[in-house]
This record gives sequence, C-alpha cells and structure tokens, in this order.
Amino acid sequence: MQSLVIVSLLIAGCVSAPGSISNSGEDIAGLAGTWQGWLVTESGFSLVSFDIHGDGSFSISGPLVRATGQIVGTEGKLRFDGTGPWRGTLVREGGGERRALRIERDDRLYRGTLHPISPAS
Repeated sequence: MQSLVIVSLLIAGCVSAPGSISNSGEDIAGLAGTWQGWLVTESGFSLVSFDIHGDGSFSISGPLVRATGQIVGTEGKLRFDGTGPWRGTLVREGGGERRALRIERDDRLYRGTLHPISPAS
C-alpha cells in the first residue's frame, strides 16, 4: 500500500499544470506567429495583434496599444517585459486548432485572450 502511494505521488509530480512551460526558448519559439484578440481595457475593448518572433521578442499593436519587448519563461510561466507598462503574464490554453494565449498585464488594466491567425514565416 505504501509503495502505491509513493508511485502515485511520483506520477502526480510529473504532470504539468495547465499553461505551464519549461524555461527553454523552444517553448517560446513554438508560439511564434501573429496572435489576435480583444483586450478588456479601462475604457472598453481594443482589438490587438500580438506578434511573437522565434527569438522571444514581441510587438503588440492596436488602436489603444503599441509596445515591444521580450517574452521569457521563468518558474514554469511565460512572462512578457515590454515598453511602458507592458509587463505581465501569458498563459497557454487549449491545443491544436483551439489553442489560445490568455494575456494579463501586471497592473490588471489590460487582459484578454489571443488566438493564432498566422504562424511565423
């Protein structure tokens, strides 16, 4: 019985939490391409394009938004660090055709869900 509990704990420890990643650049490179979605802002909604490059750099643009920066994997999470107040987290959701990125700035003033519209060229 005791060995069954130990094996169960070992298996549970190997299962990744939703949206978790390793700290490798390969995971970030797998997100390369153009993502698009609606952000909830302090003044309403804003349609944005979020371009992720294979090296982890990004640019985000829309009517109320314009920033550039870098995405890094840290402690199993994706963090973005950009110009101005554009610092926060990205969480991967779904898979295949239903994959998405949930984005939230650290100040919680801008958040939303992005969907891939084109892979990196």
